[in-house]
Amino acid sequence: MESILVLNADYTPINITDIKRAFNLIYKGKAEIIKHNIISPIITELKKYKRPTIIRLLKYVSIPFRKVTLNRGNIFRRDRYKCLYCGETNKNKLTIDHVIPKSKGGKNTWQNLVTCCQSCNIKKDDKLPHETPLKLKQQPYKPSYLQFIKNINSEQTKDWATFL
Repeated sequence: MESILVLNADYTPINITDIKRAFNLIYKGKAEIIKHNIISPIITELKKYKRPTIIRLLKYVSIPFRKVTLNRGNIFRRDRYKCLYCGETNKNKLTIDHVIPKSKGGKNTWQNLVTCCQSCNIKKDDKLPHETPLKLKQQPYKPSYLQFIKNINSEQTKDWATFL
């Protein structure tokens, strides 16, 4: 999916959307293109359009506090699809590990769940962190919505850097 950064009227980031929604906002006059992809425009039978990478809403929208939902995909995104024990990046071999196992009182929280490869998960088994030779390369944390947006697509976010 092609991700487009949506800025509020005051240039603060508020969302990420797909190309169809971004194009509709621009076409209806509700948003303007801030940055676009020069290499691949949107081509229709009648006209060529700029392919947006960043759009800005023309009217300010009040947005309530946003939080990132705790789920498997979002844990992988936070950890950038890397095992936090060994650094494995093969997406087919990644699982979720409870730093403190559920059997020992561990909860399903941002601070207790990490991306882990299958082999490290087997080595760690049902042990507490101090009972295993495996060490976390980074402590798990609860990401802010803004941090989460930055981790969505590293190629795309090069354009987004000035706004994040």
